[in-house]
Amino acid sequence: MKLTVKDGKANKIHIYVDDEYRATVDSDYWYSEKYRNLKEINEEELTELLDAVSFRRAYNKGLDLLSRRPYGVKELIKKLCEKGHEKESAQKACERLLELHLLNDEEYARILANDLIERKKYSFKRVKQELSFRGISREIVENTVDSLDNDAENRIILVIRKKYLNKLDDEKGRKRAIDGLMRLGYSYSEIKSALNTLSEFDEDENYD
Repeated sequence: MKLTVKDGKANKIHIYVDDEYRATVDSDYWYSEKYRNLKEINEEELTELLDAVSFRRAYNKGLDLLSRRPYGVKELIKKLCEKGHEKESAQKACERLLELHLLNDEEYARILANDLIERKKYSFKRVKQELSFRGISREIVENTVDSLDNDAENRIILVIRKKYLNKLDDEKGRKRAIDGLMRLGYSYSEIKSALNTLSEFDEDENYD
């Protein structure tokens, strides 16, 4: 089978077999590989070539996604598949990114957990759920969350002061606050304790 290539835009090479378009790859990769000098190709070589191109495309997209924000391994594989990459290529790309230390579930879990706690004020329970949902292993989830300072009451009070402080005077507003905090993953007993602490603190301030 005849193998030909054409230069494309944005540093791309378009690959044709018997004048039929088959794939596109970045030119730096193409000219560094053994295929650049081929004029004829058999079925086995074509399969190998297309697999290599598929891997390269998934790898490049993985790099692009990681440049925007951190990902966990399973989350990145899923994202690459959603972008149209074959699962096998996505898995191989992530394996390579792991080898290069560009992908790390432990680091990702730490960054995400801190963000969920500091910015969204999630409970540890909700943080564990979010990490698990993103495909982080149970062991990493537990180790990550256990390493953090669990000052649940203080986080609840911060949320109340920011969103619900002026709504606690009536039963409807108080219920709304409790429901909102429970959606963040806090238990009723944790919320009740924080409300009592907040009430005592406000009473002391008024007394002073």
